[in-house]
Amino acid sequence: MGREYHFHCEHAGCSVTVGLRMGGTRELELLVDGKQVAAARVHGHHAQTAVMTTILPTEPPRGIEVEVALPGALGGDPASTLLVGGERTPMPAREVPRRARPTEASWYS
Repeated sequence: MGREYHFHCEHAGCSVTVGLRMGGTRELELLVDGKQVAAARVHGHHAQTAVMTTILPTEPPRGIEVEVALPGALGGDPASTLLVGGERTPMPAREVPRRARPTEASWYS
């Protein structure tokens, strides 16, 4: 089971969130105002950068890119950056609730 990360920021009145699940295959998703607008799967355990793009539902519509720096096999934490018009804004990490493990009693019910 892999580790999960969330990054979040507000831009142009929109909520921009990146979800990342680390594991055998790294799964990324980009959400705008709680709706998934882009997704990617990254294979391999070497350090690399994944970029996802979307258009924000603003008037006029604005294009954004989100850059996710993935750590290598030796560890480290990922980071996410919002790219808009040549400006780079780091996206702070958010707490990811831990999934509850089944209790012993639930195994036998």
